[in-house]
Amino acid sequence: MASQHVLLFIISVIAGYLLKVYINSKSCEYCDKNWIALDVKGLEKDFTDKLFGQHIASEVIIKALKGSLSNPDPKKPLTISLHGNSGTGKNFISRLVAQNLYRKGLYSAYIHVFVSTLHFPHVQFIDQYQNNLRMWIRGNVSLCARSMFIFDEMDKMHPGLINAIKPFLDYSSDVDKVDYRKAIFIFLSNTGGDKISEFTLNVLMNGKARESITLSQLEEELSSTVFNNSNTDG
Repeated sequence: MASQHVLLFIISVIAGYLLKVYINSKSCEYCDKNWIALDVKGLEKDFTDKLFGQHIASEVIIKALKGSLSNPDPKKPLTISLHGNSGTGKNFISRLVAQNLYRKGLYSAYIHVFVSTLHFPHVQFIDQYQNNLRMWIRGNVSLCARSMFIFDEMDKMHPGLINAIKPFLDYSSDVDKVDYRKAIFIFLSNTGGDKISEFTLNVLMNGKARESITLSQLEEELSSTVFNNSNTDG
């Protein structure tokens, strides 16, 4: 029974990969600057024209991407964590980043999307999921250092899987003989969404503009919520 669920995990992940390979077969894709290069102006324009009410995310993400991608020897992988309720634009932001970084956008073979409830649905198979996930990350970063991994529904992910990802995010040039420092990890979570909405409503009711909210204010509001949620989960 366990082997069946592990096989389903492998099939679901590889199916998405094979779709990308099929699309890429029409036009080859390589892990180089001709295929992976940040279009800063394009991303800025997309954020301005298509993304509404997320001025903090826009500023922070563009700054983080520019800083990491312009550094030929980054100290650690670029890690972006987006919080908010469903419909606030977390997945949309990820898509815009992908479209302005990879020539093939989300169809790039170097982008890997995981949804907690879809790819890791059964608690009893956490050990197998951990091993498969570590192997998948290691294998794909080995093929392309600038691989991107998007994890959706992080608030529903088992702590064991989170622990499996952590070693890849650290300040290290060598994990299992692979350098992960040029990889990109994007985590999407509903945790703190209600707190963000409550804080924003209070700002608006006090006659201030939404754009007056600063990152430091939100970090202060979210710190206890996210921390307590992590303790509850694990």
